[in-house]
Amino acid sequence: MLQVQSRDSRFRRSWLPASLVGLVFAVGGDAALAANYTIPSQTSKFECKSVRPGDTITLPAGTRGPLRILGCSGTPSNPIVIRNDPNGNAPAEIRSTSGNAAGFVLQCQDCVGVAIDGSAKWNGAPSGRTYGIKLTITGGKSPSAFLKMAGKSRFFTIRNVEIDGGWPGKSNNGSGINVNDQVVKRNANPGLWREGILIEDNYIHDVAKEGMYVGPNYSTGGLPLRDVVIRNNLVEDTGWDGINTKSMWSGDNRVHHNIVRRAGMNQSFKSKPSQYSGIMNMSGTVKIYNNWVEATGQHGIHVWAQGGPKQSERKGPFEAHIWNNVVVDAGVFWKSFMNSSYGINVGAESGVEKPLPFVYNNTITNSRQRGINIGNSAGGGFVRDNIVAGTGGNPVISAPSHVELLNNRVGSIAQLEFVDPTRKNFRLKISSPARNEATNGFPPTDHADVPRPKEGAADQGAFEGSGS
Repeated sequence: MLQVQSRDSRFRRSWLPASLVGLVFAVGGDAALAANYTIPSQTSKFECKSVRPGDTITLPAGTRGPLRILGCSGTPSNPIVIRNDPNGNAPAEIRSTSGNAAGFVLQCQDCVGVAIDGSAKWNGAPSGRTYGIKLTITGGKSPSAFLKMAGKSRFFTIRNVEIDGGWPGKSNNGSGINVNDQVVKRNANPGLWREGILIEDNYIHDVAKEGMYVGPNYSTGGLPLRDVVIRNNLVEDTGWDGINTKSMWSGDNRVHHNIVRRAGMNQSFKSKPSQYSGIMNMSGTVKIYNNWVEATGQHGIHVWAQGGPKQSERKGPFEAHIWNNVVVDAGVFWKSFMNSSYGINVGAESGVEKPLPFVYNNTITNSRQRGINIGNSAGGGFVRDNIVAGTGGNPVISAPSHVELLNNRVGSIAQLEFVDPTRKNFRLKISSPARNEATNGFPPTDHADVPRPKEGAADQGAFEGSGS
């Protein structure tokens, strides 16, 4: 593993697999050694045949119709960069219009070693975070996905892209980012992984289905994933899950420092009530930490195994490490058709590889039902040092006997003495009973990247030390 510094000081402790380090620093290399290609605004399909590793493809400022980019072959250490124009006067905006059939707004087909990067500042751009590439819809039939990484795409970055799905006013379908291809099968491509994926600093909002859909269902036979990092994204107002990852069977997979608000809001899909969570991981191993998840249709964080692989296939064990997350108002939207709504839920259907839950130092408030639920089908693990306040379920924390419950703090919002819960400030007052009460197995930093411990002993929950 190699530690690298995030460009945003708020997220200064960010780990990446070595395969992603070149993609992180794709912008800012020696431009004199690389060619720069421009895709004219009227072009709808661009072939990468003559583009070499290290070259740059520029999307001009202004609006254009849907775009397909085909066959880019960069490398993880020397990627092809697809960017907005730093010399333009506006972002590059790609639109699905009334004249377009359903499909994708931006599709990268067989893109290997590529960085789709909207971080370049255009002339007159505001200070702070900007999104130089925007995908949206102005009318017509809704796309299946706004940004599609298809074919055998792998070793890629998606950074500083805004996706405005136009739901519900202009569209009724579509995911924000889709990383999958039903045509590419693992049996036909033995040893091939969809890997080296970094999705960071994007703003995805108002989409009818998932904010992100990353990976295949086991039953479809798609390529498995490894070394996936999803970090520092803002996902708001999604019809289905905010962030949905699947089939991550190997490597170092991390979902961290994301903000997910109002996920699982599209009642028209209530026939599939399992897809209404803030962050969901299906049939794979993952580390989920330092995320803020607020207001969901079902669970705040959902780790599940379904449809396979079977335990006899030896794809696991699937470890689920979940820490330093703040989960607020899980399950608030759909009481009428949602059977279960928990702050954090881990489990599996029978006969498949079980997730092993390690759930610690999270703060969970006002879940419609239980704060933490570990199903009987989950493997061995522990639930410790969490704060669960103001839930509507009984028991507040539920787990089978082979999962250790240790030193969790349960009570009302008032009893936990948060700094200002009416303003969603769930740091602890000096007088909180959760102060200095965690066990020795605490993470080295808290939700806000504050070092632990501050006073000899760490605090329970996601925050360390009193704060305003």
